[in-house]
Amino acid sequence: MDRLDNYRIFYEVAKVGNITRAAENLYISQPAISQVIKKMEEQLQAKLFIRNKSGVELTRFGQQVFQKVEIAILSIKAAENMAEEEHELLSGELIIGSGSMVAREFLLEPFERFLQSFPNIQIVQVEGVQSVMFEKLRKGEVDLIISQQNAQITDLEFYPIANQKYVFVKKKGCEIKRFIKLSKGSYTYELFEEFEREKKLKTLPDIIVTGYRMAIELAKLGVGLALIPESIAKKSLANGETEVAYEDYKLPQITFGYYINQILINRATEVFVKFLGQ
Repeated sequence: MDRLDNYRIFYEVAKVGNITRAAENLYISQPAISQVIKKMEEQLQAKLFIRNKSGVELTRFGQQVFQKVEIAILSIKAAENMAEEEHELLSGELIIGSGSMVAREFLLEPFERFLQSFPNIQIVQVEGVQSVMFEKLRKGEVDLIISQQNAQITDLEFYPIANQKYVFVKKKGCEIKRFIKLSKGSYTYELFEEFEREKKLKTLPDIIVTGYRMAIELAKLGVGLALIPESIAKKSLANGETEVAYEDYKLPQITFGYYINQILINRATEVFVKFLGQ
């Protein structure tokens, strides 16, 4: 037995005041418990118990030790209970990184179904560019990321949900004077940079935004050209607010899915991902 086990035994003996009863409660032999108490007294160089008519009682020093040990034992029990509740999904937190429009596209129905089954789990959705979200996932600051696949990321597990393609969109009939890009570090920013290098276009300074929602709204106003996943642009294309530009330019098909960190994955994440893509 290790030192923590010894203190658990001491705690039980002190609580019940009887070595025989403590042995029954802990399913340990009475001589084994007596040996543990003797060893602890030798290590601490002080008497922990004295005998009385009903069994044993704590010495003054033993009472001081008991107060400290009780705090530790109760803290350990609380941690064990918390771990058990989180494993059974009776409590806990799930932090998901994604863009706002990506969240609307892929998370609304999974959120609803998951929370119907596990109503006591708190879900937190955080936003940020892909590079920042990946770093948070590596550190365990988020539990999973909903994003397009990035071939440069090899240390995190990716699981696909759906295939889509990007389209350049602008206000119908509007001249392209500038580009509307997502923040530097995002996948679409890199695609836009490659497009500019190939086309060698001269435009006004870029507008940098944090999400697809802002990008498409600015495109609808005629502010510039935006690069958007087709599923997100389809409504504005269908009602004539925007139109596709540079249809001849070959954009890669993108795979949306989720990234997880297998080293730090928790129970809530393991269960939640089963609701994705259903």
